Amino acid sequence: MKKTFVALAATLVSTWALAHNCPNEMKAIDAKLPSVQLSAEAMGKVKDLRAKGEQLHKEGKHTESMAALAEAKKLLGM
Repeated sequence: MKKTFVALAATLVSTWALAHNCPNEMKAIDAKLPSVQLSAEAMGKVKDLRAKGEQLHKEGKHTESMAALAEAKKLLGM
């Protein structure tokens, strides 16, 4: 019983942490955008991925949101 409770608590904490990290990732991307030199195509992709990450976050799909935001950060060289 104790092991089950610990596993459940760990899952809830990690989900909560991801849910609340999406906004920090979006802020980091927003801060980097003005100083980076990318092609128009690459910049468009970054902005699309950032918007997708925000939408997924709002829908409660935090794992998918973090994946989209990570791809945007990769394109930004972060």
